[in-house]
Amino acid sequence: MATPEIHRLYAMTIFGYKKTDMAEEDYHDYISNTHAGHLKALLAKNDIVSYTMQHNTSEVNVPMLEKIYAGRLPTGNISDCDAIIRIVFKDIQDYLRVREDPHFVSVVNPDHLNFADPRRTRFAVGWFEAHITAGKVVS
Repeated sequence: MATPEIHRLYAMTIFGYKKTDMAEEDYHDYISNTHAGHLKALLAKNDIVSYTMQHNTSEVNVPMLEKIYAGRLPTGNISDCDAIIRIVFKDIQDYLRVREDPHFVSVVNPDHLNFADPRRTRFAVGWFEAHITAGKVVS
């Protein structure tokens, strides 16, 4: 019996910042509903493994980190980004197809002007591994 081939996954992580003149609630609503709405089907069509958003709201980010670290985490160590977006893919070609798609070029990419601060937004790409999925240890 052949051993199943294990494919390394990769992740594009975006440390997103809202436009300075945009209210926090409006930003989170926009990226969750409008922007994600423009993008989800395109990602799925191109074999993207997952697309997630972490919303770092003022209501949650600092207060929860203070509870977790019992006030011992220096505030300078707390990220100030408004959201962390992660797109996981098996092959860079899958993600490149997304970026080259006419819908991405004409709708998704220009939409960033409606909510994102491009001067502050940061990006990282790396290989991705899951150690717990759906509450189960991954071996």
